[in-house]
Amino acid sequence: MRIIILFSSSKLGGAERSLSRMALASKDVEYQLATLEGDGPLCDWIRDQGSQPLVLGSGMSYKTGLSFVAFWRLLRYVREYPVDIIYICGARAAFVLRFLKVFFPGVKHVHGIRWNPDSNSRLDRFFRLMERQTHPLIDAWITNSKIAKQTLVSQCRIPDDKVTVIYNGLESLPKDVPPLNERPTEVLTVANLNPRKGHQAYLRTIREVVKNVPDARFVFVGRDDMKGEVQRSIDEAGLAEFVHCEGFQADVSTWLRRARLMVLPSLWGEGCPTSILEGYAYGLPIVAYAIDGIPELIDDGIDGVVVSPNKPDELASAIVRVLENPVRAESMGMVGREKVASRFTLAHCADEHARIFHKLIRS
Repeated sequence: MRIIILFSSSKLGGAERSLSRMALASKDVEYQLATLEGDGPLCDWIRDQGSQPLVLGSGMSYKTGLSFVAFWRLLRYVREYPVDIIYICGARAAFVLRFLKVFFPGVKHVHGIRWNPDSNSRLDRFFRLMERQTHPLIDAWITNSKIAKQTLVSQCRIPDDKVTVIYNGLESLPKDVPPLNERPTEVLTVANLNPRKGHQAYLRTIREVVKNVPDARFVFVGRDDMKGEVQRSIDEAGLAEFVHCEGFQADVSTWLRRARLMVLPSLWGEGCPTSILEGYAYGLPIVAYAIDGIPELIDDGIDGVVVSPNKPDELASAIVRVLENPVRAESMGMVGREKVASRFTLAHCADEHARIFHKLIRS
């Protein structure tokens, strides 16, 4: 069984990392990781993992966007190296390919949904409209949260039995993780700087937290998609002493090992954030808004805290409570670590994908 995992973009984010890791860990399926853009951070990361990406886009820059040439190269590749399934990650690629399906006879098309598309944003409204009108052209969907499946079934009218939920997974737990009380009072956010991730609204929360915990420091790790807007907001809010942006990091283990708490201030559009699983793996309690798939990962009061969406003051109170109660925080982190070890493994994620793909090919 040969499968192409096709990414719309050559940028590197949580979705790209999680699916690439799943493919590289699979023992039962032959995967080819591919991008419709030019060479970029995703391609470099795949090479660093010991694999070679299929770069279909024109030129050497991932900023060129999708092009007819990329789809033509995909068609030529599939004809030369027959595949059973194209597993598409990215709405743009999925919508174009479903109209080109006639040129890929015998190839199943699976659409991977890595967020919950139920917001009122223009992108999500367009996505739901397109799914309602064209979903018969797709053979199956895989989401990484139950809430995303619910959105596809209830709002996009996709048959329930065509949508499978497979959570992200981690390969293994890190060893020699230091206890929380030996770490600095550092609060970590691993998320690309993007409006839906909520960094700017989060600054109001940070201002309240440092009034109660003056030695708290906040670290943002992630690609800057907002052209320095978040950094300017930090300076304007007078928080430069407390908040530091580390930019894109291919390996975030250094920051995970130092942190005492992880906060994900996303406002909408989350599925199963790998950053939450990574935080648990390093023994971190997690605080986040109760949006989309996040409550499926965090057991409130057990291994973290979820608060009402868009309530920065509630978020601040939750962060302060965790920071001021190190014994409770340590307990939460250990429960989260055990949860990842038992329920969110990369092997289980890969096995579930293989099971679905085998079933789809036999149908």
